[in-house]
Amino acid sequence: MINPTVEEFKAQFTRDFPYGSTSDAVMDSDIQKALTEADFIVNPTLFSTQESFSFAFNYAAAHYLVMDFKNSSQGLGSSFNWIEASKSVGSVSQGFAIPESIMKNTQLAYLSKTGYGAKYLSLILPLTYGNIGIAEGATLP
Repeated sequence: MINPTVEEFKAQFTRDFPYGSTSDAVMDSDIQKALTEADFIVNPTLFSTQESFSFAFNYAAAHYLVMDFKNSSQGLGSSFNWIEASKSVGSVSQGFAIPESIMKNTQLAYLSKTGYGAKYLSLILPLTYGNIGIAEGATLP
């Protein structure tokens, strides 16, 4: 499989990001960095077509792009917070549940930090259950 290009990323996410060349816009170099980061986690053998591989790969890249922007906006004093199952402010609280299998896996938990990462998970998780391989062979008497 061939990794998607910056242009393919932009075509998939035409309305999601403010593209441009200013410091408050997503630049091609930002996208290329995110594509490189996604290359570390996307397993091309899960996909049967180039189209499905590129589609999922771009979601992983979009996750890294958002996380990179969040990190850069925090500057040197940034710290990382793992996923919170509930939040409270005064008398208002919000809670949600993340499947235990995702919470126990640090890579999958990290992907749950953005909607793009969660979408990537929704695309790949069904492909990771029950996969088997068949190897032709025989035994000798």
